[in-house]
Formats: sequence, C-alpha cells, structure tokens
Amino acid sequence: MAEKDLLLGALKVFSFFDGAADIKFSYNFKCTEYDELINKYNLLNVIGNGSTLEKVIRLMEWCSQNVLHNRGTKNVEFLEKNSLSILDYSFQKGREFGVYCRLQAIVFTECCLALGIKSRILHCLPFTPYDFDTHVVSMVYIEEMNKWVMIDAGNGRYFLDEKNNILSPLEVRKKLGNKEFITCNVPDDRYLLYMAKNLFYFKSLQINTFGADLVKGQESIYCVPTGFNVAEREIGYCKYAIRNSDPQFVSDWEKALNEYVNRTEIKLASESCFFDYK
Repeated sequence: MAEKDLLLGALKVFSFFDGAADIKFSYNFKCTEYDELINKYNLLNVIGNGSTLEKVIRLMEWCSQNVLHNRGTKNVEFLEKNSLSILDYSFQKGREFGVYCRLQAIVFTECCLALGIKSRILHCLPFTPYDFDTHVVSMVYIEEMNKWVMIDAGNGRYFLDEKNNILSPLEVRKKLGNKEFITCNVPDDRYLLYMAKNLFYFKSLQINTFGADLVKGQESIYCVPTGFNVAEREIGYCKYAIRNSDPQFVSDWEKALNEYVNRTEIKLASESCFFDYK
C-alpha cells in the first residue's frame, strides 16, 4: 500500500476526538509590545484595506517573504520566542538568518493579535513517535465568515475546497481523510502529503499573547483522536530523540522526557472546544 493511502487512511479511521468541553482559550490584544510591533514593521500598511481574510492573507505573504526558514542549517534556540526578537534577527536577511516553522508561526500569530485579529499557534503532529518532523502553523478567526481558518505563514500556504473556500484545520483533516477535493492557494501535492502526515493530532497554548511560550501558568492543550494515547506517544518521541538527535540537544530531550513521565495530567480538549465552534 502506498504511503499516501496509509496516511489518509489513518485520518479517516481516527476521525473522532474526545476531551473536556469546558477548557477556555484566552487572547490578549492589548500588550504594550504590540505598538512597537505595528509601528516598527508598518503592519497597517502591510495588511491594507478590505475584509479580515484579505488582510490576513496579505500578512501571511509578508511573513513568508520576509522571515525565511533556515532548513535546519543553524541552531536559533538562543532567540527569545516572541515576534520582536525573531523579526530583529531574521527580517529581510535571507536564509542565513532564517528560523524554523514555530518561530515563523509566532511572528504571524502575534502580528494578528497586535492587529486585533483572533489567532493562535497550532502544532500539527504525526501519529508515529519515530518522526522528528512535525509542523507548526496558525489558526485565525475570520469574523465575517464566523470561521477559523488554517494559515501556514512559513510556507505561504492555505487550503481551499472545490468552491475556492478557505478551510479550517479540521476541514483540511477531514477532506484529506475522506479523499475529497482539496488544494492549496499554490497547488502542491508534496505539501498536501506532508500535511496529511502532520495532521493526526493537534496542540495549542491556552494563553495567546505576546511571548506566549514564557507566560506564567501557561498550559499546552491537546486535541487527539479517540483511543490515541498522547502521553505514550510523547514519551516514545522523547526516547527516540535522545537516541537519534544531535548530542547538543540530548539534555533538552532528557528534560522533556522527565516532564512527560512525571506529568499527572495532559489536558485534552474536545473537538468543539479546541476548535472553538461558535
């Protein structure tokens, strides 16, 4: 059986999600750092006029053109995980000063929040623990559409159906699993296969604000298919990373493993709660 069919089949079979229905995500639109972000990078001119979706797409294009991926050629863990720090390092400096997908998503998501657009980082994860390559994108709430959409600012990609409607993360997952028509704004079969691998389950931060990774009391919220043991997968992933990653990162993976082994709870949100249905 082809790899593609295995990946799509997993999305089809594991199509239901369990979890708590009372978890609330928060969004901060009034951080003091947002004024500097808007003014220093001229974000109001970047997004221009029009609908929220038109503004979001312009912002995505701006991010993908000006904050590039370094393709794993340089360790950038010294950067503070906030948009101003990342932009100061990377903005318009090419791949030599590129970053990785999570940092690209931080820039885009914090720019959205600064502009009053509800957004959060979406970590997209594969089934297998033997895969270093996960992906991080953003989900953005479009008021006029009463809908969340998935935006990959690092790759300048979003998904569309046969009527050219932009899709939510869950719509993308379901269409791939059902082998229904789906395409990208820039058609790319390799990207579709890549995302099919990385849409098995999801993780987001509960508090969405400037520098969200370092917020006191921050929680990771998971949305996982029914019957899937996310703790077992994360522990297996950490053990695999300890055995196979660059020696300079082993201590980080050992710390992560210890945290997962000793966790008494992993917060699982229901589908409707995680994707914040209105």
